Amino acid sequence: MKFGEVDWNTADSSGGKSDFMRLEEGENTVRVMSNPIQFYNHWCNGPDGSKRKFNSPIDDPAMIRRLEDSGFKRTARWFVKVLDRRDNQFKALEIGPQVFNGIKSLYTNKRWGKLTGYDITITRAPKGTQPLYSVTPNPHEALPGDLKSKLQEFNDKINLDKIIAPSDSADIMEYMKWTSNKTAPTVTGTTGKVADQKPKGDDFDFEFEE
Repeated sequence: MKFGEVDWNTADSSGGKSDFMRLEEGENTVRVMSNPIQFYNHWCNGPDGSKRKFNSPIDDPAMIRRLEDSGFKRTARWFVKVLDRRDNQFKALEIGPQVFNGIKSLYTNKRWGKLTGYDITITRAPKGTQPLYSVTPNPHEALPGDLKSKLQEFNDKINLDKIIAPSDSADIMEYMKWTSNKTAPTVTGTTGKVADQKPKGDDFDFEFEE
């Protein structure tokens, strides 16, 4: 598993609330401004009937195995930095596989390619609809030049490392009421390697109007 920045081809298919965007029902138009930041979740059902999300504890492969064996499979999630066109503010947006694959299909399409060159509209359908999300490109358009400094300010203040950090196994044990002597054997072939944080290729050479 890789945690951290990955590119759209190799990915597995904390700030204030104003720094984060939520996809509302209907159209959500954004400009993607970063490579995807990948991490994994386990949704766990506690013995009291509650449900809680944990980031996959990559520093404890045995706990990952125990969660998987208990039916709490890990699912890939991603953060992307976006320009929210509702208020022209830069924000972090958490996405799942439907949105990720929709964006990736544009990134790998030669007619669209570089994601910073055009807005995309993510449409969220009513609850229960499948697919729940669809992704549509808008015409190519350079960003206004006055947003360049705002992007730098956003990058300087936003830190997603804490949000995607692996959950503490002790917290999982306490929530699930598990005892340590029942932990499963170590998973083989699993690493906690963090992906290279440097942008890959020239995908994020931004185009701003002069």
